Amino acid sequence: MTRASRLPALLWLLVLMACLAFGSWQLLRGASLDTRITALLPETHQSPGVDRANDQLGAPFTHRFVLLLDAEHPNEAAAALARDIESADVVDQLRYRPGDYQLDSLIEVLGPSRYRLLDDTLRAAIDSGDTDALHRQALASLVMPTGLDQHPVRDPFGLLDHWLDSQLSTRFDTRGDLVTLEVDGRALVVMTGTLSGNAWDTGLQDRLTDAITQFERDYPEARLWRSGMVFHAADGAHQAKSEISTIGLGSLIGVLLILLVVFRSPVTIATLVLPLVTGGVFALAITLWWFQGIHLLTIAFGSSLIGVAIDYALHLQCARTLAGHDFRLRHMLPGLALGLVTSVMAYVVQAFTPMPGLRQMAVFAGCGLVGAWLTVVLWLPLTRVRTTEGTRTLAERLWRVLDRLRGRLGPRLALVLALMAIAVAGLRLQGDDSLRLINTSSQQLLGDEALIQQELGRDTGTVYLLITAHDTEGFLGRAESLSPVLDSLVQGGHLGGYASLAEHVPSKARQNANLARARELYQQQLDRVYASAGLPPALYERAIETLESSPPLALARWLASPLGESDRRLWLGDIGKGQMGGMITLNGEIDTYARQQLASLARSDENIELVDRVGQISEVLGKLRRQIAQWVAAALIALTVILALRYRWRTWRVIAPAGGAILTVLTLYALLGVPLNLFHQLALLLVLGIGLDAGIFMQEHPRAHHAWLAITLSILSSLLAFGLLAFSATPVLHHIGMTTLIGLASVWLLTALVQRRTSREPTTPHARTRPHDTTHDHG
Repeated sequence: MTRASRLPALLWLLVLMACLAFGSWQLLRGASLDTRITALLPETHQSPGVDRANDQLGAPFTHRFVLLLDAEHPNEAAAALARDIESADVVDQLRYRPGDYQLDSLIEVLGPSRYRLLDDTLRAAIDSGDTDALHRQALASLVMPTGLDQHPVRDPFGLLDHWLDSQLSTRFDTRGDLVTLEVDGRALVVMTGTLSGNAWDTGLQDRLTDAITQFERDYPEARLWRSGMVFHAADGAHQAKSEISTIGLGSLIGVLLILLVVFRSPVTIATLVLPLVTGGVFALAITLWWFQGIHLLTIAFGSSLIGVAIDYALHLQCARTLAGHDFRLRHMLPGLALGLVTSVMAYVVQAFTPMPGLRQMAVFAGCGLVGAWLTVVLWLPLTRVRTTEGTRTLAERLWRVLDRLRGRLGPRLALVLALMAIAVAGLRLQGDDSLRLINTSSQQLLGDEALIQQELGRDTGTVYLLITAHDTEGFLGRAESLSPVLDSLVQGGHLGGYASLAEHVPSKARQNANLARARELYQQQLDRVYASAGLPPALYERAIETLESSPPLALARWLASPLGESDRRLWLGDIGKGQMGGMITLNGEIDTYARQQLASLARSDENIELVDRVGQISEVLGKLRRQIAQWVAAALIALTVILALRYRWRTWRVIAPAGGAILTVLTLYALLGVPLNLFHQLALLLVLGIGLDAGIFMQEHPRAHHAWLAITLSILSSLLAFGLLAFSATPVLHHIGMTTLIGLASVWLLTALVQRRTSREPTTPHARTRPHDTTHDHG
């Protein structure tokens, strides 16, 4: 190598060092690592409050957990479970006894405003004038007090108890010194915990699950149900670790063994991995600089896409190994350059889509390919490779296999098969964008989650109404106006239930109307109650004075109290542009009729928005899937035109391995009834990149052993690295693996089948036929 050739290599090293320093600095200073699927949506599709609402509704599920315990000796078992969890140093607070809940503030918070808090039954009774029943109840309670704070002056009619019975009713009970919940006739201990750290902290997950495992060993007869993000995250992490130690480790060992058998040199193997590392460093730095952050999906899928880059290293090193001192880089550059251009076009074209997620993935993958290519061209020729007889022998045997397969698929038959495949896929192939695609939790944990949400009557707020108004009073008024509609849906069996702040804090208008009704009740019945109870008439004036001095119950006061803790997730407060916001969450089953009614309601009022978080994620997955399909199809058409300028009538042989493999996968899925999803298509990008490289290199070097050896190694190593994921229990990895397995196997077979039959043998293992040598090939 001359000094002139070493200078670009040195400059590339300096660029990579700068990228490494910049990327490390960005990550250490807390660069945004986004995990929200909704962040992949176009910005114009989201209102300002939706992101905040999603985060706020999910926060309790993220930071807390719930356990239901069934044991023969519940007091002893609950104490042991609490002891194990607290000793693991994973919780700030653990509640399972009545004293753990600050319910003594009921009177303090609600007492002064009790005259303004009337349930629907009391309102109807006072409006109808039928208050004799209230007279009898009040008289009985004054003779023998049973209410929480039923005082002759403060609350002779027990208004506070009526309100609590109607609005704060619960299925929770207390048995001994435990808070319990009755499920199927069994009193289960309810234990709620607030995490002391992040639910995705694997150390915290391990300590919590170890504590629970220890308890289950000590009390094998006990049964636990679990709810909380920390358990789902731990379940996914456990499964990932298990598969990494089996599938991941097995594929890595397999790839290394194959490369070691072929090249017989650990140094050469290291040079094959080096472009992937440098490409990743370059891509990460550019993406962080461009987008001021990076989505974790970009890293996951971008890394797999730049796995195409190992092709460049394999082709170069195979050629060098077989050619020895006769190797010339200039003979390889056209094929390497075309391989880069076609792969980058196939991915980067998605940067022009309106989907932020696809744009980021496209930039990451494109930069990763460029970075890997530069490393191959500038650095790898500076390294030494061993020329071994074993590598030559293997290349010759593979060439004989190619000779037996080549020419079996001509252009006419290929066109007929392609049209048939397009017809079958177009008519029968379905799509699947459901959330279960990205689920990593076990069925047992999902069952536990469903039971706890159902029994507690409160889910994670996956479907909700986002309500905005100019002030708090306007919000509460609008929320109250929706209650009759929601109540009718619940009563009709169309909706499981709902949670609204207006249930616990009426608007000032309603509170004033309730105060007027309480005043009317006092005027109608209080004198008679006092007289019947033998109490002095002077108490009447004191009772009226107390009633008139009643302050409204403010939303801020309610939310700041321990009683309003569970309602804090429903209030956003100021969301900008002079707007206040909050949510009404919809719980349980929501049928089609309810969704239609609520959607119609939202369309008729710009201050109401129906948000389905699960549906939103499915929408993201569906849009990504459709955008990828459309833009990759457009890229393939453009690439065909570009490749035709060089290969003319042989262009179909270049396109056939990638295009045919994709059609094979789609047709097979259509015939088997497997719906296509985003992760299938992301795997098809890998198939596309490797397929294009295979087609290009076989046309650039139609008589060279090294081309077919490199193509076979590339496909075999990718099959081991990605195809084995087909055996993964994680849905995402399974879909990627199965698609890669079918697609790459098809690429290898089609690359051989579409090659032109020839009786000429290469004079040397590295012989090269220039494109003009076969210009008379018309397909």
